[in-house]
Amino acid sequence: MLAGARLDADEARREAVAALARAVSFKRWCWPLSDPASALSISGIGEVDFWPSLPQLVALEHGGDLTSKPGLLAGGPSSIALSAVTQGDLARSRRWRECLGPYGIGDELMTVCHDRQGCWASVELMRERSEAPFDEHDQRLLAELAPTLGTLVRRSLPPSWPAAYSATGAPAPGTMILDFELRPMSWTPSFAGWLDQLPSSGPDTAMLPPAVYEIGARALAPPVVPRGFPNRVRIRTPQGHWSVLEGAPLEGGDGGIAITIRAASPEEVFDILCRIHDLTRRERELAKLMLAGMATKQLAEALCISPYTVQDHLKAIFAKTGVRSRRELIARLTGQASAL
Repeated sequence: MLAGARLDADEARREAVAALARAVSFKRWCWPLSDPASALSISGIGEVDFWPSLPQLVALEHGGDLTSKPGLLAGGPSSIALSAVTQGDLARSRRWRECLGPYGIGDELMTVCHDRQGCWASVELMRERSEAPFDEHDQRLLAELAPTLGTLVRRSLPPSWPAAYSATGAPAPGTMILDFELRPMSWTPSFAGWLDQLPSSGPDTAMLPPAVYEIGARALAPPVVPRGFPNRVRIRTPQGHWSVLEGAPLEGGDGGIAITIRAASPEEVFDILCRIHDLTRRERELAKLMLAGMATKQLAEALCISPYTVQDHLKAIFAKTGVRSRRELIARLTGQASAL
């Protein structure tokens, strides 16, 4: 029911949490969104109080702690309880010892919310230290729900038509240097300007956006996630524009991590909008060629299909994106729909 509802991302997650609470008992929770291509977190909502430990928590997660989103993405089940992998001794997890346990949190049930278009979020359910741990039934239930939760998040993402920066209107790229503890050392003025447009880390406005910590931690950590996951996130600003954050370790000198932010390219906007609207590989190929100006006959020849099949694909694409013409489709998949 929820996966088919038209709710914004916050509403959808809070409704889903209420439904989950009726099936799985928990007191606290956290549900960050992710870039589907990299599975790196962008921003989150929840009822937790460990925000001051966020940089350390993220660093330990990417550094190979016993339970982590990168570990779940590497294969196996989509959901895991901390008590299961520690065999009941939560203190075996450094992430729990240093970041969760001090806040009274006991067991944690972590689930990656993914569908065929990628990993859209991760939901972390938490019990108090005085409560019983999550059991196998809880883990199986969340693992079975993972694709549904992924689709729920994906369908909640486009509350309005996104906009891309024009060639002349994009802010200048910015750079921030982090030390090995993910603390900011220096930054360009343009990076500071970008920060005002990005989601903050919980109630502490002095902290960096979650995406910065995620990118920095992945840049430092040994590869845990499968190949093909870039160290990059795309974030839609409150103004409706798409930005991209990327990170890489520095060589020479004192080292550290360089985090850059810039306006998303047309190709990056096209990719994420195709994912949001659940276009298949063939539908994406057709849409990309159509954006290049090809007519129906040319599309058919390029894809080695009949013009009738082209029209069938276009009908499916129109239905998924909610448009009625090729002009509207081009506007929607390039992020320029707000100009219509």
